[in-house]
Amino acid sequence: MSAARGADLHAAVIRDHFLHPRHRGALDGPAATGHAHNAHCGDTVRISVRVEDGVLAEVAFDGRGCTISQAAASMVAKVVAGRPTDSVAALRSAFTEGLASDAPELPEALGDLRALVGVRRFPSRVRCAVLPFEALAAALKEETICNDNR
Repeated sequence: MSAARGADLHAAVIRDHFLHPRHRGALDGPAATGHAHNAHCGDTVRISVRVEDGVLAEVAFDGRGCTISQAAASMVAKVVAGRPTDSVAALRSAFTEGLASDAPELPEALGDLRALVGVRRFPSRVRCAVLPFEALAAALKEETICNDNR
């Protein structure tokens, strides 16, 4: 596949997640919620999770910001839904390390998040792409604290 065709495909995936977000909204009932804000550009992402037996049974996001941050939130929610909570740190590391490296592609386990590989050329936009993982980490931390206090 040519580089131009690959870039067009990536742009189409990003646009699709922005215009037709997956898992956007709020979860009913008690759920742990994490929030992340990019003070540089004003983007915000809030992710809510419901964990059952160590698995992300439900994931939802809401937020406001650029195409990158909001599409990334949709992609993160889609990728992590149904996965064990202990797999999230590895996914986050693979994503952030992949955006910081010269590797031609991100790992397949990242699903649609691989379409964001082009943001590595724009360091100020990398923060927009990783914002949803920061919100998710905060939600999982809150969920752990709540479970420890029960």
